[in-house]
Amino acid sequence: MLRSFRRADVPAFYALMTREFPEETAVLGWHEAAFTRTVGKLWGPGYRFVLGILNAVGKPVFRFWVLEVDGQYAASAIESFGPHLAFVSSVVVAPPFRRRGFAKRVLGACHDAAAKRGTKFVALDVLDMKTGAAALYDSLGYQTVSHSSHFVRRTTDDGPTSPAPPSVRPYERRDAEALAEIARAFAPPAREKVHPVSAGQFTVPGAVVEALDSRTTAWVVDRGTGPLAWVRASVTPVMEASHFTAPVIRADATPEDVAALLATALGWSRANGASRVVTEVLDENVRAAAALRAAGFEVVYGSRTLARPTGVA
Repeated sequence: MLRSFRRADVPAFYALMTREFPEETAVLGWHEAAFTRTVGKLWGPGYRFVLGILNAVGKPVFRFWVLEVDGQYAASAIESFGPHLAFVSSVVVAPPFRRRGFAKRVLGACHDAAAKRGTKFVALDVLDMKTGAAALYDSLGYQTVSHSSHFVRRTTDDGPTSPAPPSVRPYERRDAEALAEIARAFAPPAREKVHPVSAGQFTVPGAVVEALDSRTTAWVVDRGTGPLAWVRASVTPVMEASHFTAPVIRADATPEDVAALLATALGWSRANGASRVVTEVLDENVRAAAALRAAGFEVVYGSRTLARPTGVA
Protein backbone atom coordinates (compact mmCIF):
# COMPACT_ATOMS: atom_id res chain seq x y z
CA MET A 1 0.00 0.00 0.00
CA LEU A 2 1.37 3.40 -1.02
CA ARG A 3 0.39 6.06 1.52
CA SER A 4 1.50 9.26 3.19
CA PHE A 5 3.95 9.27 6.07
CA ARG A 6 2.52 9.03 9.57
CA ARG A 7 3.90 10.22 12.87
CA ALA A 8 4.23 6.61 14.01
CA ASP A 9 6.63 5.97 11.10
CA VAL A 10 9.39 8.16 12.56
CA PRO A 11 11.37 5.37 14.34
CA ALA A 12 11.33 3.09 11.29
CA PHE A 13 12.33 5.91 8.95
CA TYR A 14 15.16 7.10 11.20
CA ALA A 15 16.59 3.60 11.59
CA LEU A 16 16.42 2.94 7.86
CA MET A 17 17.87 6.30 6.85
CA THR A 18 20.86 6.14 9.19
CA ARG A 19 21.61 2.54 8.23
CA GLU A 20 21.31 2.96 4.47
CA PHE A 21 23.06 6.35 4.20
CA PRO A 22 26.14 5.79 6.40
CA GLU A 23 28.33 8.31 4.56
CA GLU A 24 25.94 11.20 5.08
CA THR A 25 25.07 10.06 8.60
CA ALA A 26 28.73 10.08 9.62
CA VAL A 27 29.25 13.61 8.28
CA LEU A 28 25.98 15.17 9.46
CA GLY A 29 25.75 13.51 12.88
CA TRP A 30 22.01 13.01 13.34
CA HIS A 31 20.52 13.39 16.83
CA GLU A 32 17.73 10.86 17.15
CA ALA A 33 15.72 12.55 19.92
CA ALA A 34 15.74 15.95 18.19
CA PHE A 35 15.00 14.32 14.84
CA THR A 36 12.00 12.51 16.30
CA ARG A 37 10.73 15.68 17.97
CA THR A 38 11.10 17.88 14.88
CA VAL A 39 9.62 15.43 12.39
CA GLY A 40 6.83 14.64 14.83
CA LYS A 41 6.02 18.34 15.11
CA LEU A 42 5.44 18.55 11.36
CA TRP A 43 2.73 15.94 11.80
CA GLY A 44 1.17 17.71 14.76
CA PRO A 45 -2.34 19.22 14.49
CA GLY A 46 -1.30 22.72 13.36
CA TYR A 47 1.12 21.84 10.58
CA ARG A 48 -0.89 18.80 9.49
CA PHE A 49 -3.99 20.95 8.97
CA VAL A 50 -2.13 23.48 6.79
CA LEU A 51 -0.40 20.76 4.77
CA GLY A 52 -3.72 18.99 4.31
CA ILE A 53 -5.36 22.14 2.92
CA LEU A 54 -2.48 22.67 0.46
CA ASN A 55 -2.68 19.06 -0.68
CA ALA A 56 -6.44 19.32 -1.11
CA VAL A 57 -6.17 22.34 -3.43
CA GLY A 58 -3.46 20.69 -5.52
CA LYS A 59 -0.59 22.84 -4.24
CA PRO A 60 1.33 20.63 -1.80
CA VAL A 61 4.55 21.95 -0.28
CA PHE A 62 5.91 18.43 -0.02
CA ARG A 63 4.80 14.83 0.04
CA PHE A 64 6.32 12.08 2.17
CA TRP A 65 5.58 8.80 0.44
CA VAL A 66 5.65 5.47 2.27
CA LEU A 67 5.19 2.03 0.76
CA GLU A 68 3.82 -0.38 3.34
CA VAL A 69 3.88 -4.15 2.76
CA ASP A 70 2.05 -6.47 5.17
CA GLY A 71 2.09 -3.75 7.80
CA GLN A 72 5.84 -3.16 7.48
CA TYR A 73 7.68 -0.01 6.39
CA ALA A 74 9.17 -1.14 3.05
CA ALA A 75 10.19 1.99 1.14
CA SER A 76 9.84 5.76 1.16
CA ALA A 77 10.80 9.05 -0.47
CA ILE A 78 10.35 12.73 0.33
CA GLU A 79 9.19 15.03 -2.48
CA SER A 80 9.25 18.82 -2.22
CA PHE A 81 7.72 21.14 -4.80
CA GLY A 82 9.18 24.35 -6.21
CA PRO A 83 8.13 26.61 -9.07
CA HIS A 84 10.13 24.71 -11.70
CA LEU A 85 10.74 21.25 -10.33
CA ALA A 86 9.87 18.67 -7.73
CA PHE A 87 12.90 17.50 -5.78
CA VAL A 88 12.99 13.94 -4.45
CA SER A 89 15.23 12.95 -1.52
CA SER A 90 15.75 10.10 0.95
CA VAL A 91 14.74 7.40 -1.54
CA VAL A 92 15.24 4.21 0.43
CA VAL A 93 14.09 0.59 0.43
CA ALA A 94 14.40 -1.68 3.47
CA PRO A 95 16.71 -4.66 2.79
CA PRO A 96 14.01 -7.39 3.04
CA PHE A 97 12.00 -5.67 0.28
CA ARG A 98 14.67 -5.01 -2.32
CA ARG A 99 14.61 -6.14 -5.95
CA ARG A 100 10.82 -6.14 -5.99
CA GLY A 101 10.32 -2.89 -7.88
CA PHE A 102 9.37 -0.86 -4.81
CA ALA A 103 11.81 2.01 -5.43
CA LYS A 104 10.49 2.31 -8.97
CA ARG A 105 6.93 2.38 -7.63
CA VAL A 106 7.65 5.16 -5.14
CA LEU A 107 9.50 7.16 -7.79
CA GLY A 108 6.53 6.70 -10.11
CA ALA A 109 4.27 8.24 -7.47
CA CYS A 110 6.66 11.20 -7.18
CA HIS A 111 6.64 11.66 -10.96
CA ASP A 112 2.84 11.51 -11.18
CA ALA A 113 2.39 13.96 -8.30
CA ALA A 114 4.77 16.45 -9.93
CA ALA A 115 2.95 16.19 -13.25
CA LYS A 116 -0.42 16.64 -11.54
CA ARG A 117 0.86 19.77 -9.84
CA GLY A 118 2.04 21.14 -13.20
CA THR A 119 5.76 20.88 -12.41
CA LYS A 120 7.96 20.36 -15.48
CA PHE A 121 10.80 18.31 -13.95
CA VAL A 122 11.54 15.85 -11.18
CA ALA A 123 15.09 15.99 -9.81
CA LEU A 124 17.11 14.05 -7.26
CA ASP A 125 20.68 13.58 -6.05
CA VAL A 126 22.69 10.38 -6.00
CA LEU A 127 26.07 9.91 -4.31
CA ASP A 128 28.89 8.82 -6.61
CA MET A 129 29.38 5.57 -4.69
CA LYS A 130 25.68 4.58 -4.97
CA THR A 131 26.10 2.84 -8.32
CA GLY A 132 23.02 0.62 -7.90
CA ALA A 133 20.73 3.58 -7.27
CA ALA A 134 22.32 5.48 -10.16
CA ALA A 135 21.64 2.59 -12.52
CA LEU A 136 17.96 2.58 -11.49
CA TYR A 137 17.60 6.32 -12.04
CA ASP A 138 19.33 6.12 -15.40
CA SER A 139 16.98 3.33 -16.46
CA LEU A 140 13.99 5.53 -15.60
CA GLY A 141 15.15 8.33 -17.87
CA TYR A 142 16.87 10.60 -15.36
CA GLN A 143 19.81 12.50 -16.85
CA THR A 144 22.72 14.24 -15.16
CA VAL A 145 22.37 18.03 -14.99
CA SER A 146 25.26 18.80 -12.61
CA HIS A 147 27.89 17.32 -10.32
CA SER A 148 28.84 18.60 -6.87
CA SER A 149 31.53 18.04 -4.27
CA HIS A 150 30.61 17.82 -0.58
CA PHE A 151 33.03 19.55 1.79
CA VAL A 152 33.44 19.26 5.55
CA ARG A 153 35.50 21.10 8.16
CA ARG A 154 35.71 20.86 11.92
CA THR A 155 35.06 24.02 13.95
CA THR A 156 36.42 22.76 17.27
CA ASP A 157 40.06 23.25 16.20
CA ASP A 158 39.69 27.01 15.77
CA GLY A 159 40.86 29.63 18.19
CA PRO A 160 38.81 32.58 19.45
CA THR A 161 36.57 34.18 16.85
CA SER A 162 37.77 37.57 15.62
CA PRO A 163 35.26 40.34 14.99
CA ALA A 164 34.10 40.55 11.38
CA PRO A 165 35.89 43.28 9.40
CA PRO A 166 33.88 46.26 8.10
CA SER A 167 33.73 44.66 4.64
CA VAL A 168 31.60 41.78 6.01
CA ARG A 169 28.01 42.68 6.89
CA PRO A 170 24.70 40.84 7.34
CA TYR A 171 22.86 39.85 4.17
CA GLU A 172 19.88 42.01 3.19
CA ARG A 173 17.06 41.17 0.80
CA ARG A 174 18.17 43.91 -1.57
CA ASP A 175 21.36 41.90 -2.19
CA ALA A 176 19.49 38.99 -3.76
CA GLU A 177 19.33 40.14 -7.40
CA ALA A 178 23.03 40.94 -7.55
CA LEU A 179 23.92 37.60 -5.97
CA ALA A 180 21.68 35.74 -8.42
CA GLU A 181 23.52 37.41 -11.31
CA ILE A 182 26.87 36.25 -9.90
CA ALA A 183 25.58 32.70 -9.39
CA ARG A 184 24.24 32.46 -12.94
CA ALA A 185 27.77 32.92 -14.25
CA PHE A 186 28.81 29.46 -13.03
CA ALA A 187 25.47 27.62 -13.27
CA PRO A 188 25.69 24.64 -15.70
CA PRO A 189 23.28 25.18 -18.63
CA ALA A 190 21.63 21.78 -18.14
CA ARG A 191 20.95 22.56 -14.49
CA GLU A 192 19.81 26.10 -15.28
CA LYS A 193 17.14 24.66 -17.58
CA VAL A 194 15.77 22.47 -14.78
CA HIS A 195 16.46 24.62 -11.72
CA PRO A 196 17.25 28.20 -12.75
CA VAL A 197 19.03 30.48 -10.31
CA SER A 198 16.63 32.95 -8.73
CA ALA A 199 16.87 35.79 -6.25
CA GLY A 200 14.45 33.94 -3.97
CA GLN A 201 16.95 31.20 -3.16
CA PHE A 202 19.06 33.57 -1.06
CA THR A 203 16.33 34.09 1.55
CA VAL A 204 14.93 31.35 3.78
CA PRO A 205 11.22 31.70 4.70
CA GLY A 206 10.69 32.16 8.41
CA ALA A 207 8.10 29.38 8.43
CA VAL A 208 10.74 26.89 7.27
CA VAL A 209 13.19 28.01 9.95
CA GLU A 210 10.49 27.69 12.61
CA ALA A 211 9.26 24.30 11.40
CA LEU A 212 12.75 22.81 11.53
CA ASP A 213 13.65 24.42 14.88
CA SER A 214 16.67 25.88 13.11
CA ARG A 215 18.66 29.10 13.18
CA THR A 216 20.19 30.70 10.12
CA THR A 217 22.21 33.80 9.28
CA ALA A 218 23.82 35.04 6.07
CA TRP A 219 26.59 37.55 5.38
CA VAL A 220 28.02 39.36 2.38
CA VAL A 221 31.29 41.01 1.51
CA ASP A 222 30.50 44.61 0.55
CA ARG A 223 33.02 47.40 -0.01
CA GLY A 224 30.38 49.96 -0.79
CA THR A 225 29.39 48.82 -4.27
CA GLY A 226 27.09 45.92 -3.41
CA PRO A 227 27.73 42.26 -2.57
CA LEU A 228 30.97 40.69 -3.78
CA ALA A 229 30.51 37.38 -1.94
CA TRP A 230 27.88 35.63 0.17
CA VAL A 231 27.42 32.62 2.41
CA ARG A 232 24.58 31.37 4.62
CA ALA A 233 25.08 29.23 7.75
CA SER A 234 22.32 27.19 9.37
CA VAL A 235 22.15 25.05 12.48
CA THR A 236 19.47 22.72 13.76
CA PRO A 237 19.25 20.45 16.82
CA VAL A 238 18.48 17.60 14.43
CA MET A 239 22.15 17.27 13.45
CA GLU A 240 25.58 17.95 14.87
CA ALA A 241 26.89 19.70 11.77
CA SER A 242 26.17 23.22 10.65
CA HIS A 243 25.34 23.70 6.98
CA PHE A 244 26.77 26.35 4.67
CA THR A 245 24.83 27.13 1.52
CA ALA A 246 27.41 27.08 -1.28
CA PRO A 247 29.33 30.38 -1.23
CA VAL A 248 28.74 32.80 -4.10
CA ILE A 249 31.87 34.78 -4.97
CA ARG A 250 32.36 37.44 -7.62
CA ALA A 251 35.60 37.37 -9.61
CA ASP A 252 36.89 40.63 -8.09
CA ALA A 253 36.35 39.60 -4.44
CA THR A 254 39.73 39.45 -2.71
CA PRO A 255 40.92 36.22 -1.05
CA GLU A 256 41.27 38.16 2.22
CA ASP A 257 37.65 39.31 2.15
CA VAL A 258 36.36 35.83 1.31
CA ALA A 259 38.50 34.30 4.07
CA ALA A 260 36.99 36.80 6.53
CA LEU A 261 33.50 35.96 5.31
CA LEU A 262 34.01 32.22 5.86
CA ALA A 263 35.70 32.81 9.22
CA THR A 264 32.66 34.81 10.33
CA ALA A 265 30.31 31.99 9.33
CA LEU A 266 32.54 29.37 10.96
CA GLY A 267 32.66 31.35 14.20
CA TRP A 268 28.89 31.71 14.21
CA SER A 269 28.47 27.96 13.64
CA ARG A 270 30.81 27.11 16.50
CA ALA A 271 29.08 29.60 18.81
CA ASN A 272 25.78 27.89 17.97
CA GLY A 273 27.04 24.46 18.97
CA ALA A 274 28.17 22.93 15.66
CA SER A 275 31.33 20.83 15.86
CA ARG A 276 31.73 20.79 12.07
CA VAL A 277 30.39 22.41 8.94
CA VAL A 278 29.26 20.76 5.70
CA THR A 279 28.53 22.30 2.32
CA GLU A 280 27.82 21.15 -1.23
CA VAL A 281 29.41 23.04 -4.14
CA LEU A 282 28.86 22.67 -7.88
CA ASP A 283 32.00 21.66 -9.75
CA GLU A 284 31.65 24.81 -11.87
CA ASN A 285 31.72 27.00 -8.74
CA VAL A 286 35.52 26.92 -8.74
CA ARG A 287 36.00 30.11 -6.71
CA ALA A 288 33.91 28.72 -3.85
CA ALA A 289 35.76 25.39 -3.92
CA ALA A 290 39.14 27.15 -3.83
CA ALA A 291 38.05 29.42 -0.97
CA LEU A 292 36.75 26.49 1.05
CA ARG A 293 39.99 24.54 0.59
CA ALA A 294 41.98 27.59 1.65
CA ALA A 295 39.79 27.76 4.77
CA GLY A 296 40.58 24.14 5.69
CA PHE A 297 37.61 22.30 4.16
CA GLU A 298 38.10 18.87 2.60
CA VAL A 299 36.03 16.94 0.06
CA VAL A 300 34.40 13.83 1.54
CA TYR A 301 32.33 12.61 -1.42
CA GLY A 302 30.64 13.73 -4.62
CA SER A 303 27.13 13.54 -5.99
CA ARG A 304 25.21 13.97 -9.23
CA THR A 305 21.97 15.86 -9.61
CA LEU A 306 19.67 14.07 -12.05
CA ALA A 307 16.44 15.29 -13.63
CA ARG A 308 13.60 13.86 -15.67
CA PRO A 309 10.80 15.72 -17.52
CA THR A 310 7.26 15.13 -16.31
CA GLY A 311 5.73 15.76 -19.74
CA VAL A 312 4.04 18.97 -18.62
CA ALA A 313 4.37 21.63 -21.34
